[in-house]
Amino acid sequence: MGRCPTAYLFSEILKQGTIIGFDIDFSYFRCVFNYHRAYLDSDEFVDKPETTGDLLKSLSLKSLDDYNHANETEYEFVKVVKANFHVSAGIMFLITFEVKDAYDKLIKLFQARVRHVQINFTEYVFCRPKPDQRVECVGTVKEDVEKDVKKQRLEY
Repeated sequence: MGRCPTAYLFSEILKQGTIIGFDIDFSYFRCVFNYHRAYLDSDEFVDKPETTGDLLKSLSLKSLDDYNHANETEYEFVKVVKANFHVSAGIMFLITFEVKDAYDKLIKLFQARVRHVQINFTEYVFCRPKPDQRVECVGTVKEDVEKDVKKQRLEY
């Protein structure tokens, strides 16, 4: 019995370095084994006039706030880039969003995994810089770090 061509193609895509659930190329598939693209302008998970993008922004902001608090950083939310989801005792959102780094003022990508059950329950599974990016967590503001280095040089 041969392998299912769709399952084989999906496993090959995962081998190419994508992080499961976040970076799926949906041009090959409409649905990838229970993973679906979340359309930001839809009202699939909310009541009008709110959009799915509004919900994902809210979930991203809370995830980033928790991350900043736990890691003593000051990343600033910019926008939701994309999201995928699957059903998992609610909806498990895999959100990719942009942040502004207070340290070097550059825009960086973050990822959050959030399980959301309508109004009564939300679990923030994790929030992190997207893997394979050069994200430094040296200080909160680059200028302050540079001033401290100069000050230390003057003291010697």
